Amino acid sequence: MLWFLVSDKTYAYTLKTSYLSKSYSGCYFRDNGNGTSTVSTVIDYKSRVGHTGGSTFMSRGILVYSYDKNGRPISSSTPATAVYINGLKNDNKYSGEDYIMFYNSAGTGGWGNIDAFLASVEVTINNSAITNWPAVAIRAGNYTYADDVGEAKGAVYISRSGPKNGACIISADPGSPPPLDIYIDVSAPDWNLGELQHGLSDTPLTRADQMLCFSYDGASVKNKKFVIGARSANGVVNNQYRLKHLSDTSQLVPYSLTLDSGSTLIKLPGSNIELPLADSGRSCFSPTFRTEVGKTVKQGDYNDVLTFTVTTKS
Repeated sequence: MLWFLVSDKTYAYTLKTSYLSKSYSGCYFRDNGNGTSTVSTVIDYKSRVGHTGGSTFMSRGILVYSYDKNGRPISSSTPATAVYINGLKNDNKYSGEDYIMFYNSAGTGGWGNIDAFLASVEVTINNSAITNWPAVAIRAGNYTYADDVGEAKGAVYISRSGPKNGACIISADPGSPPPLDIYIDVSAPDWNLGELQHGLSDTPLTRADQMLCFSYDGASVKNKKFVIGARSANGVVNNQYRLKHLSDTSQLVPYSLTLDSGSTLIKLPGSNIELPLADSGRSCFSPTFRTEVGKTVKQGDYNDVLTFTVTTKS
């Protein structure tokens, strides 16, 4: 009895390159809330003609790169579990020499389009696969009967904390991703200091809903230190912020602010203390306001608006 093994590829092929697309656009990263995320982009493919490495075209191909904690590409695996072109899912993937390409063997829908067209690409990834480096790169390609072809200008790099407006970052070398972007969301409550006493006094705010919190991707802040500052709408005089009377702006109450992380005290304004942020992705601070209420200050409501800044130092 004879057994025959039939396969479209029986050798490990290498990835050739060609300028097979015009552009990447519409880049988004969406957490699905179930342990997966959807990463998407639009690829403006050129006709297949001249972009198959001299071999026979089989399908459009998509390459998805992930990285270790040092930003080095992981070529032996992929974070993607499914890839869609214009709503149609891939039905296979091929592992070549240091690359993995998703394709559709039936060559239907956008996968089999040999003409120039816009490919809306959606990639489902496992969040657990990008814990150490929360980003992926998507690269346009053409799947062939021999060596496959990847986009020569590189891949589109999409991070979990990257631009939210659809902007795309092109990585000319998918093996050398750009540094992780640091995007920090600030959660600052409307602090109510209550009734202030004359003279110098401290008002600590210790409830969880009174804390100043920063949220970010933990991996993006590793091995970095930051300086936290705050600008006052009412300005700074003698290294103190100022509360202003709502109806009589000549009435002022000087104050300062201390932020307590549990291990570090940041005294504002004027602090230049460098500190790391927790790699858990969230750092919170308990505020204490020190006010100096003069004997002649009139009664009433006072306020100020603080704008917090976080600056990386390393």
